[in-house]
Amino acid sequence: MRQILLACLFATSLFAAPPTVFLKQHCYDCHDAKTKKGDLDLTALSFDAQHLDLLVKVHDAVERGEMPPKKKMQPAEAEKAAFVSEMDAKLMALAKAGDQGRIRMRRMTRVEFQNTLQDLLALPRLDITALLPADGRVAGYDKMAGALDISPAHLAAYEEAVEKALDAAIATSSAPPRVFKKRIYPAGLFKFGGNLLQGQFVLLKDKQPDPALPVRGGFEDKKGHVGDAGPDLEERRKLLETAKKSQSAVGLLNPNLAGYEAAMNVSPIYAGMYRMKLSLWGFHWNEGKPEPCAAPQAAVLRAHEEGKQQEGGRLLRAFTAPSMKSNEAEITEWLDAHESIVFDPVSVPWNGLRIGQVAGRAKKHVGPGVAIDWFEIEGPINAMWPPESHKRLFGDLPIKPWQQGSEAIPPQREEVRSIGGYVPSMHFDLTPQERKPTLETVQSAQPEADARKLLTTFLPKAFRREVKPEEIEPYVALLRSRLAAKDCFEDAMRRVYVAVLTSPEFLFHAPDSLASRLSYWLWNGPPDAELLAADLQNPAVLHKEVDRLLADKRSERFIEDFTNQWLELSRLDETTPDPQLYPEYRFLLHEGMAAETRAFLRELIQNDLPITALLKPGFAMLTQRLAEHYGIKDVHGVEPRKVSLPPESLRGGLLGHAAIHKLTANGTTTSPVKRGVWVMDRVLNDPAPPPPPGVSAVDPDTRGTTTVREQLEKHRADANCAACHAKIDPAGFALEAFDPIGGLRDRYRSNGKGDEPPEKGKTDWRVQYKLGPKVDPSGTLTDGRSFSGPNDLNALLTSDPARLARAFVAHLSRFATGAEVSYADRAQIRQIVESTKSSGYGIKSLIHALARSEVFIDRRMGTEE
Repeated sequence: MRQILLACLFATSLFAAPPTVFLKQHCYDCHDAKTKKGDLDLTALSFDAQHLDLLVKVHDAVERGEMPPKKKMQPAEAEKAAFVSEMDAKLMALAKAGDQGRIRMRRMTRVEFQNTLQDLLALPRLDITALLPADGRVAGYDKMAGALDISPAHLAAYEEAVEKALDAAIATSSAPPRVFKKRIYPAGLFKFGGNLLQGQFVLLKDKQPDPALPVRGGFEDKKGHVGDAGPDLEERRKLLETAKKSQSAVGLLNPNLAGYEAAMNVSPIYAGMYRMKLSLWGFHWNEGKPEPCAAPQAAVLRAHEEGKQQEGGRLLRAFTAPSMKSNEAEITEWLDAHESIVFDPVSVPWNGLRIGQVAGRAKKHVGPGVAIDWFEIEGPINAMWPPESHKRLFGDLPIKPWQQGSEAIPPQREEVRSIGGYVPSMHFDLTPQERKPTLETVQSAQPEADARKLLTTFLPKAFRREVKPEEIEPYVALLRSRLAAKDCFEDAMRRVYVAVLTSPEFLFHAPDSLASRLSYWLWNGPPDAELLAADLQNPAVLHKEVDRLLADKRSERFIEDFTNQWLELSRLDETTPDPQLYPEYRFLLHEGMAAETRAFLRELIQNDLPITALLKPGFAMLTQRLAEHYGIKDVHGVEPRKVSLPPESLRGGLLGHAAIHKLTANGTTTSPVKRGVWVMDRVLNDPAPPPPPGVSAVDPDTRGTTTVREQLEKHRADANCAACHAKIDPAGFALEAFDPIGGLRDRYRSNGKGDEPPEKGKTDWRVQYKLGPKVDPSGTLTDGRSFSGPNDLNALLTSDPARLARAFVAHLSRFATGAEVSYADRAQIRQIVESTKSSGYGIKSLIHALARSEVFIDRRMGTEE
């Protein structure tokens, strides 16, 4: 509150001259030592570094027309311009006097650490962030130097994470594991069999019910829950014994449930890359038979840790299941040893009971379904042996049998094992030699010489710079001490690599390396040899490298992490929508939300679209389920794709993204305050101050008796709250047009009073909510401009594209440099933005302009307070 009201703040000490007419006419009536409106004595502020942030608030609020308040006499434009100009000059001088440069010594974030290890060791997959302490945040960014502390807990966690990475990288045998390949038909699988027996799965042949196991019925004269039991079970068990040997498809009428999941009974013995194929299709089940469905269905494959098959699992891929037509899909993914594969028909809704428990069972059931014809797995697949990850650590040193009688301690190896009931089986699919392999390890006839040679190659890549010979010697000395302690060569080198990969030279960014700064911005990971060798002082080379980095698949890391931080997509999973109020919120909708925003940013960059496209692009990046949620027809499939929109559409731009609506809601209700704060901060780079002490939050009423606007009107009557909310609330009011899961609404949903919604009985989910009060998405900005809803707000915001561009560059620079934007940076940011005016402030053009600016290139080392 205090910072917002400082819009009129000024004091005689600001200038050598006495207070100006501007102050007397527009500020002192409310904010002199006697009146102190808002408990502010404006004459108490001095023009010094201590008050810089507050003075900036004065400048910005007057420049934007937020202060003086509209009900007060307004300054003439020339008078206002002179005031703002003089303030800008003095603020810039004050800011530059304390400016020590933007580049800060900082350690890697945990995501950067994981990406760096993965690239350095050439690992197809690495997941170690959960082992590391969470990073702090400043201004919403975890790359900010001031938030990245380091402690003994960090060092212990780094060591554990490095050990896990080395386990994945090092080959333990001279020959690769033998490739296992098997096609599996679902009727013969244990979990499928139980579901077929009870009736929530159906056996299908040539896309019709297979008479080998008839569709289950029973209790057709009843309603609701009847249980699994029935006189037909014994006969079905007998029929299932024959049916499970068939190659018939299985149709799934229920989604996966704990204990009833569609497990494929596959669990690799060896970690590695596996090729997986499957054939699937969708249908509409209509009282005993499959029929064409109005739109494709969908399923996913997940990998579950051993013993955690009934938990969430790791998503491998989503697949489209076309109507009554088999889709043969193929993926190649890394699987850890003993992970198990589960098939999940995610487009099939859960309505409270398994089909086998409901009266009439599958014979009377109506609803969507997904069928799987077969599943095939092949692997581990190795393009070379030892793999590249091993060569990065041990080069061409041989892997040989352990020398019996050696005084050294042999390396530890896990026993070869498989999971009972799963394929491959160590008992049936491995030879006796494979079940108990000979102990092998990396061997060296000249340990110190080989270590020095390996480190001469490895250290420059790990440290991302040239390494002097004398820097290698401490690590050779460590090897020598470990060998003296009877470690074998492999384990001694492991200790060396752990030391390298937990050293300050690895953990901290090199502030004078432009190549590293560029790669950790646009790849969120280490530079490659080409980038390190490039003459980035040459503008043409820098431009080319920026384009190359953005075109590389590693730039997806930038897209994901930048949207997680700038747009706060990392908060998407913080809340779970109330299933009674929002029963349509399910996996496919959730996945489509995140995919839309990330694909949207990629599209903006790739085509250098103008900054106004952030809010008014004329297209959306949609999956089928998200398009259905938005009421957009004829979008089929699980992959996001570009869909043209009519000019009047509320979708496409950031303020129409369901992901933004969800992360700014609490799962039950929406708050114009939260959404308004998000728009001001993330879109306009104008963060709101924290609320005054003792001011309680507004809790929206889910009973349907009052609207949040009515509650906020009472809240804003408090003088301590009015000024802040006049600035924050308008954008939030516009977004009231969208519910907590991004659905367009004209009335609030209620779990109490209200009218029956027209969609009741017409959806695949149960509608239990009521329709409460009407939504009013209109509002007035602090500059007096009014809007009737989101489209009007977008038009007002895009009317000043330069401001949108400056806000975007400010956020982008935080991510790129790990430093906050100071007032001293504003002139540079204005130059960056002005240089891209001819492209409409194109998003890619802004990236290029930032990359060649002093904001990014400035090598002066600063300090964090």
